[in-house]
Amino acid sequence: MSQKESPGEIFKRALTGATRSLAEQPDLEVVFSGDGPSLVGNRAILPHPPRELSGPEATRIRGLADQMALRVAHHDSAAHARSKPKSVEGGQVYDALEQVRIEAIGANALAGVKANLSAVWEQAVQRKGLNHVVDMAAAPVADIVALIVRERLTGSAPPSAAKTLVDAMREEIEAKAGADLDRLTGAISDQSAFGRIARAVVRDLFMADDLSDAPEQDAEEDGSDDGEPEASNDGEGEDEPPQSDAADEGETCQREGESAESQVTEAEDDENSELTDDELDLTDGDHPARPDIKDGGRSEPLYKIFTAQHDEIVVAEELCEPDELARLRAYLDQQLVSLSNVVSRLANRLQRKLLAQQNRSWSFDLEEGLLDVARLTRVIVDPTAPLSFKMEEDTEFRDTVVGLLIDNSGSMRGRPIMVAAVCADILARTLERCGVKVEILGFTTRAWKGGASRDDWLKAGKPASPGRLNDLRHIVYKSADAPWRRARKNLGLMMREGLLKENIDGEALMWAHQRLVGRSEQRKILLVISDGAPVDDSTLSVNSGHYLERHLRRVIAEIEGKSAVELIAIGIGHDVTRYYRRAVTIVDVEQLGGAITDQLAALFEEEPRQVSRASAALLQALPSVQGAPATTPSRAAGGRRARETVA
Repeated sequence: MSQKESPGEIFKRALTGATRSLAEQPDLEVVFSGDGPSLVGNRAILPHPPRELSGPEATRIRGLADQMALRVAHHDSAAHARSKPKSVEGGQVYDALEQVRIEAIGANALAGVKANLSAVWEQAVQRKGLNHVVDMAAAPVADIVALIVRERLTGSAPPSAAKTLVDAMREEIEAKAGADLDRLTGAISDQSAFGRIARAVVRDLFMADDLSDAPEQDAEEDGSDDGEPEASNDGEGEDEPPQSDAADEGETCQREGESAESQVTEAEDDENSELTDDELDLTDGDHPARPDIKDGGRSEPLYKIFTAQHDEIVVAEELCEPDELARLRAYLDQQLVSLSNVVSRLANRLQRKLLAQQNRSWSFDLEEGLLDVARLTRVIVDPTAPLSFKMEEDTEFRDTVVGLLIDNSGSMRGRPIMVAAVCADILARTLERCGVKVEILGFTTRAWKGGASRDDWLKAGKPASPGRLNDLRHIVYKSADAPWRRARKNLGLMMREGLLKENIDGEALMWAHQRLVGRSEQRKILLVISDGAPVDDSTLSVNSGHYLERHLRRVIAEIEGKSAVELIAIGIGHDVTRYYRRAVTIVDVEQLGGAITDQLAALFEEEPRQVSRASAALLQALPSVQGAPATTPSRAAGGRRARETVA
């Protein structure tokens, strides 16, 4: 007789059938895993059910399954990609509205689905900390707009934890986009019509920043037959891919690259294509879209820097007051509650792999030590016989340092940067327990679209081809020699509003590499986490559109080909495998912890790379080869300040 099914197995079987039925797809693969939730192609990954199947967690899992099923049944990824605005914030609002539309179809048809989806929203609001937002400038507009539209489409009031925030911003949003929000109600069943209205909402909220979001475009769409004309103008921003659209990611990124390339070509032919003073007036809360500019292969001057006078390498404590840093760290600790179980489990797996390489060995045939039981017969026959003992010896673990370089650009704002900070925190603790030193670094710019460097360029008469034209900010969150307990507060700085701006990856990679090269450890590993290609509007507006990307490729080629530093990269929603030899791309930031531990675990199982003395000497000269200045640390006046200024 077969063994009786457990309640958990019955729950899984019933949920699988319900999900396939709601998705109207009998062959939908439903998997339960610790890596969920995610929807990739025809495969839905859900978390394992809890022991208490009648509790709120089980309801939330049912809601996640309903979300995925409704997305499979009522969402066209290709149509969504064609109409999605290119601006990052506009794309976020557009994605959120589409998700609300999908959920509204199921919620209005089935009361049980509506209850399940409400549980998902409750948990999401708590996880994102919307009940703790006090600065309206830092409020997630996409989530707030989604809650307002959800109330219109389904009649469900916002979760209690988000009600205060929604009410505080409702009047402003209604004043700007109320008319178009009302129009969404009649277009739930028509994705194309709903998408056109959603784009109008994005414009109403002043989040459209390119020609593809212009009002004339929607007028053309209304008169088009198949929507084909919009395919050449609208691409999906690869830094904010819609959830569960991994299968369309490559095609979408290709369309966007082609669109961006044509725009850059036109800009290069226009002598007046520089940014205007009005465009420079961005607040810390704004950030540009990050297109993937295709390299046309044309020759261009070597990478250079207009001025490095305003660049800085700064320790995290100097960018934030101690009280605020403690508050930000407390906020990060709140996020650890929901992520620590998954990431800690992965970190423990990495720790076991590292400790396995420190297995003890035995020396046999010794004259003293522990009795060797394998030679017990010899001892019995002749108790005075020598060489019958053994001694346990510790195998020296290879001296290792790991550098973690985290993209601190504006498009990492929100969930990506929070998960990156949590993973860095747990990784530092894990490797420290194994005797492996960890350095955590971040890179961004001091200002949007140029800062003081651009001002100097304007004063100099706008010389042609100035090279890099922004002020770098490289941040040391934790040095390799600092213990984790002293640097733990610094990681909270990544949560600070206004810190994340633009990203110049090539010089940041050179900086992190040079820090590792100068260390004495036998093995050096550099792990880069990024969610997009290098983008700095000020630099790209007066140089070729692939200026920063080409420099990044040259730096990577030098390190991978000639350096003993072992380079790994993880792309969040962005294909970094076209840059780095050893790389992985993840669609959902929740996969970051697993990607980090898997990559490091695989690397630790290999032998370290060797490098010749000639190559080592060449790598020491890498900054001058690539046209970047050498960095020399200097302590600024003011006693406690520990800022390193680029000479």
